[in-house]
Amino acid sequence: MENFSNSILTPENLPEIKPEDFNLLDKKYRTILFIRVAIFILFMVGGFIAFMILSDEEPATEITIIITSIIIILASYSIIITIFGFPKKGYLVREKDISFQKGLLIFKSTSVPFNRIQHVEVNQGILAKMFKLSSVKIYTAGGSTSDLSIPGLPVKIAENLKAFLSKKISEHE
Repeated sequence: MENFSNSILTPENLPEIKPEDFNLLDKKYRTILFIRVAIFILFMVGGFIAFMILSDEEPATEITIIITSIIIILASYSIIITIFGFPKKGYLVREKDISFQKGLLIFKSTSVPFNRIQHVEVNQGILAKMFKLSSVKIYTAGGSTSDLSIPGLPVKIAENLKAFLSKKISEHE
């Protein structure tokens, strides 16, 4: 019978995940993010133009200035977050887990141990297909949505990662 051990780990002895160890996403994924921002801006501007055309009366100048300012602020925010947030996104595969980090204002780092993974899939949206990129979605027990999603991977890397993770899943069964 094995001896049970549950030693105390001090904060200094915890394993460290360094941001520089993470693999960055493909730069073509940043282009996809900019296209999404452009579509968002077009919808906002289109909605504003539709509002202006469909109004019975011409809106007050103050309202026009406020709506225009909101559109400019949201567009600027989206562009800035995309530019400065993209280099913060990355994934890391270690011997016992996989991690993904993202975020500029709100940083998020998620790690999933291989022995908790139930299912792995590779997805490609319309834009991703055009840029030959894929997303890997990792599911753990108990949820209908993915617990970890890594977007912006070249198709070959995404397929290799899926095969690697599937092999790890079968080792833990």
